[in-house]
Amino acid sequence: MNVFQGLCLGVLQGLTEFLPVSSSGHLVLAQHFFGIRESQLFFDVAVHTGTLVAVVLVFRHDLLEILRDSFRTLQHYCPGRSQASVEQYGRGTRLAAMIVIGSVPTAVIGLLFREAFERAFSSPTVAGLGLWLTALLLLWSRWPLRKHSARNTLHFIDALLVGLAQGAAITPGLSRSGSTIATGLLRGLDADLAFRFSFLLSLPAIFGASVLELRHVGVDYLQWQVVAAGFFSALVVGWLALRLLRAVVSKGKLFYFAPYCALLGTLALIFS
Repeated sequence: MNVFQGLCLGVLQGLTEFLPVSSSGHLVLAQHFFGIRESQLFFDVAVHTGTLVAVVLVFRHDLLEILRDSFRTLQHYCPGRSQASVEQYGRGTRLAAMIVIGSVPTAVIGLLFREAFERAFSSPTVAGLGLWLTALLLLWSRWPLRKHSARNTLHFIDALLVGLAQGAAITPGLSRSGSTIATGLLRGLDADLAFRFSFLLSLPAIFGASVLELRHVGVDYLQWQVVAAGFFSALVVGWLALRLLRAVVSKGKLFYFAPYCALLGTLALIFS
């Protein structure tokens, strides 16, 4: 992989990581197009980390609230303190607890099936099937918005199911953002809450995956240039794509991406 290819793949990652069209599926197909036959897991982690930084920038206020409320709750959660003191700072603390709950199934799936998923990253056929599944999820997510009043509170089962969706989305072609937001909407969550929780939940998963890969991967100077090009292009483009997706989800138009996923999945299956 050269610097130009790294830049192109970083832009592609930034566009597709947040839009519900599967960044992993696009990376697999793009690497196949560029003739990169071996898995580029370290590069994939680098561009995912670039989009992680974009998430931190966009959701910095939510993250600060989580840290502040969790710290204050721990301060007040001691003998002699009234229960009202704990509830006063409960919103950020509750959101932190839901992130922990949702991260458990993601971590279990990632650790148990890591090798199988790594092999799947070189298969356009798997990416095509995953894209088709993403299309079906996006279409399915539109109907609950019409039938149920949206909730603005996360429950235990909500966090668990969204975490399971995130774990399954390690599969190439299955969009992480699409599957987690769709799961939240299917559970009857408010569109903005489903959107925010989807990306806040992604932070531990992306960070954990990066740490696991960095432990045993070595790269030379030329590869660092490629990684840097992919990282920064993914960060900038990802920040823009994330703001676009927020507007789309708030209008209940997530299913608009389904035809694209189905078309790309069909092409992947035909030409694989």
